[in-house]
Amino acid sequence: MVETTFDDPAEPEGEHCLGKFRRHPAEFSVIFVSTPLGTPNVYRVDCDDGVGPHEVCRFGDDRDEPVIWRGAWQGDEWCLWILENARELVTKPSRFDF
Repeated sequence: MVETTFDDPAEPEGEHCLGKFRRHPAEFSVIFVSTPLGTPNVYRVDCDDGVGPHEVCRFGDDRDEPVIWRGAWQGDEWCLWILENARELVTKPSRFDF
């Protein structure tokens, strides 16, 4: 098959999109990140606000572990909202495969 600019890029090895949520104009994707066997699960939130996806944060299953926020997202007023939606998708992934 010929790849076009309209084709979705393949997910990197071991990563899987658990679902998406939106807050106009931004679309957030929650990604399960592959980790070595026996280590805690890690999830990444990406944001696409029209210029391509970029990482917002990383977090694990343990709510006591700190969330690692990237760049300007550190301290942003949307952080709590983003994390609540992301954790909900971790516990109840979307039925749709993005």
